Amino acid sequence: MTALFRTLLRPPAPSNPEPAWEIPTLPGGEPGREAYALLGPAWRSSSARLVDTGHGFDVVRAPQLYASAALDQLRELGARRGAVAAEGDCWTFFVPPGANRHHWPSYAAYLSGPAVWVPPRSARSNDLHLRWITREPAGHLLTDPLSLSALLAEEL
Repeated sequence: MTALFRTLLRPPAPSNPEPAWEIPTLPGGEPGREAYALLGPAWRSSSARLVDTGHGFDVVRAPQLYASAALDQLRELGARRGAVAAEGDCWTFFVPPGANRHHWPSYAAYLSGPAVWVPPRSARSNDLHLRWITREPAGHLLTDPLSLSALLAEEL
């Protein structure tokens, strides 16, 4: 990755730590629980659940090869990232609604409805078809779509 690209993707300065979209909160204003606010009982469920997209969140699905590299870079850059689920070799990033205005590479599918499967909370083994890749940082669901689209478009 070039130094210029890293500079462009650097997270905002501490004076502006909030993303450009609204972070959903639970009653009482607890933003760290956005995943539960958006997914409801599916976030804590012991079984897979079908949840509607297109209202509180959309999703971007990409092949593991590209998605794992993008997730590693999001972590390295300190960019806002949320939970990532996988169905087979296809990884799912949860993004704010309306993120379709960003450029997504042809191998990435942007979905805004009708619904996606959410794995059970303990499904983390690579042996499982439907599983969580990460649920960290705790309680976060949404990934910064600008950073994600740029990283997915990057050549491997």
